[in-house]
Amino acid sequence: MFDTIDIPGLRIDALAVPATMDAAGAADLIAAGEVMTASTRHDTGTTLFDCEPAEWLAALHATAYTDRQAHVARDGDRIVGVLTFEYQRDGEKNVTAGVHVHPDARGCGIEDALFGHAEQLARAHGRTVLNTFNMLPAGFPGEQLPSPAGLGSIARDAESTQLLLRHGYTLGQVERCSVFAFGSSLDRAERMLAEALEKAGPDYRPVWWQNPTPDEYVDSYAYAVSRMATDVPSGELEWEEETWDAERIRYREKLKRDAGQIMAVAVVVHEPTGAIVAFNEIVIGRDRHRRSENYGTLVLKEHRGHRLGTIVKCVGLIRWHELVPTSPSVMTFNAEENRYMLDVNEAVGFVPAVTSGEWKKEL
Repeated sequence: MFDTIDIPGLRIDALAVPATMDAAGAADLIAAGEVMTASTRHDTGTTLFDCEPAEWLAALHATAYTDRQAHVARDGDRIVGVLTFEYQRDGEKNVTAGVHVHPDARGCGIEDALFGHAEQLARAHGRTVLNTFNMLPAGFPGEQLPSPAGLGSIARDAESTQLLLRHGYTLGQVERCSVFAFGSSLDRAERMLAEALEKAGPDYRPVWWQNPTPDEYVDSYAYAVSRMATDVPSGELEWEEETWDAERIRYREKLKRDAGQIMAVAVVVHEPTGAIVAFNEIVIGRDRHRRSENYGTLVLKEHRGHRLGTIVKCVGLIRWHELVPTSPSVMTFNAEENRYMLDVNEAVGFVPAVTSGEWKKEL
């Protein structure tokens, strides 16, 4: 329906990825990043998702396990829209696309053209499920479209929601983006940690490190990370298993290092087996005065019920603030049906900032 949209003066082409930020072609990458920043600021009312071009460039170069591409919509010589497109190389059906259009260029069909282009790319790569998202400020008013997972909703009348419905996407899950401000006291986290450690007992031991991962833990940590695709709540979305091993962990660590990022990990070790059974990851970019981001948080299914999620969350926050005291906050995403981790986050002091609809379309 939208594949043949013809907008005079508009063309969509692949973003040429420069070798470095100083190389020829970097201007287009910077301009595309500015469009994404303007788009997410407009949609969420926050600066949480501002694009850092050097970090994005490092990610675009890191394609050993994930095929990452960017395509841009140009109105004449001006970049007005960006399509991000990525899929796991060891998967078979899923691909994730993000469409960003500058607020000043919306409403004339550019969004439709980019979604049509995403479908063409997905088919060309043999992918059959196209995943995407839309983000709105928490508490966005109006009639709500409920999540099929049973908890959470997204505003039905929001422009981005209507756009996705028009293109045949179905809502698979709703996630909450929450923020913890370090201006708040960590006393609650310390108190919750002490209580959780007592509850967990001597079979569970917390460990924390700043990357690189110690050799003695890298294999077990890689296995725990691989469980993210199968053990976290996914609503009506179907994520494929991902292969993680020590080599992939080291590859990711190099990516973070090359991008100027710092990453730290809090884990819980199961003493009887020596296995890592819970983890929490926090990352910050080159600007150590910006917000930090919680990457993965997981307790393996077979070890739930011992407050291990509380342990890794609290250890992670406490040690992170010691490591990067200039970062004012940490943001994290959780499925609305993941009530346990939301309860932990709320008790520590996280507050809702953004609602994210997670959508899929079967091609």
